[in-house]
Amino acid sequence: MALGLLPFAASAAERPTDPLARHILAGRWNEAEEELARVRGRLDVDPLEVLFLTGMLAQGQKQYDRAVDAFRRILDQQPGLVRVRLELGRTLFDMRDDEAAKFHFERALSGGLPDPVQVNVQRYLAQIRARRNWTLEGGVGLLPDSNINTGTNQQFVEIGGLPFTLSTEAREKSGVGLQVSVQGTKSFRLAEAWQLRAFASALRRDYPDSRFDDMIVRAGVGPRRLFQRGEFGIAPFYSERRFGNDILNRADGIRADGVWQLSARYIGEGAFEYQRFTYPGIPDRDGGVTWAFVGVRYLATPSTQFLVGADYYRDEARDPMFRNEATGWTLGWFKDWARAVSTGVTVRVAETQFEGLQGLFGEYRNDRFTTVTTNITKRDWSFNEFVPTLSVSFFDNDSSIPFYGFTRRQVLIAVNRRL
Repeated sequence: MALGLLPFAASAAERPTDPLARHILAGRWNEAEEELARVRGRLDVDPLEVLFLTGMLAQGQKQYDRAVDAFRRILDQQPGLVRVRLELGRTLFDMRDDEAAKFHFERALSGGLPDPVQVNVQRYLAQIRARRNWTLEGGVGLLPDSNINTGTNQQFVEIGGLPFTLSTEAREKSGVGLQVSVQGTKSFRLAEAWQLRAFASALRRDYPDSRFDDMIVRAGVGPRRLFQRGEFGIAPFYSERRFGNDILNRADGIRADGVWQLSARYIGEGAFEYQRFTYPGIPDRDGGVTWAFVGVRYLATPSTQFLVGADYYRDEARDPMFRNEATGWTLGWFKDWARAVSTGVTVRVAETQFEGLQGLFGEYRNDRFTTVTTNITKRDWSFNEFVPTLSVSFFDNDSSIPFYGFTRRQVLIAVNRRL
């Protein structure tokens, strides 16, 4: 990486760890192990420096698990140390844990690296894109939910100028569910800069009342073009949603998406989808749906990043009552803290206009949908590379027709793979 061995303050005087550093640089592993045993636990030695040298010693001997553990323990206390993040990324790269390596390399780029080192990191990222064979991510957790049926909290509704009392089935209903998610990709090399990538994902929520069980599956395959600083792909795909364990809708469509490293601190990303939906039980909802998103991530420091995004949605349902158009904005802030804590806050606000008159109410409908999600992860509570995450989400749909308005609160207690 063309950087000095130690990421900590250097001193002109001989330090207790200098003999250890010299053994590591010279590749004298046995002597280095003996020296490490002598300096470990000394009161006049920074324990984080000893951890870093432990990681470098393990890395040199290809003891990758040991190296990853040492570097992560340092970042758990000082997440802003760029050199440590670089070495962690390099070790994960050697282990072929490419998603985690990519995460740390991108974070390290925001740390004001010298130009030659930035070029080297970009080479690593390009190799990750080129050699990516398959990825698999998943999570499972409990999901307390205040409104599993997205029902209104109103007891009465006015239809045609007359008041009606809503049944309990039409009003909000709470429950505690189980959420399971999995997604993966498999890539086949077609040429030096081309891949054929297959992808699939599934999200399942189960509740004690199975009428509200919800599952979405998607799968597709298509070509992908790789570049030095990004990638772009297009693929036909199929999706299906089951609600209450019955088919709610099916769709086939086309998806295009890409990501580009705009600079050391900015990463642009975008996606476009068009789908043809069929609803077996509600044929008036059949029609085409267009969705698009564009966003930019700003990596302010190796431990802090921001997200700003805009999205567009258009539903061309057969019945104008269901036909709608929406635009939304997303803002996000994510931070790694000392004591191995990571937090994030995401806010999205979307405005939706429905085209047709809402028959029961004789009015046109306009909604403002707001989502606020906060999460906290304890990075050092790791079991088999999975860490716990607590997410709290608040949803509010403010509708011009009160019947369609609702609020919803979800608490997801989950475990996810550590990066």
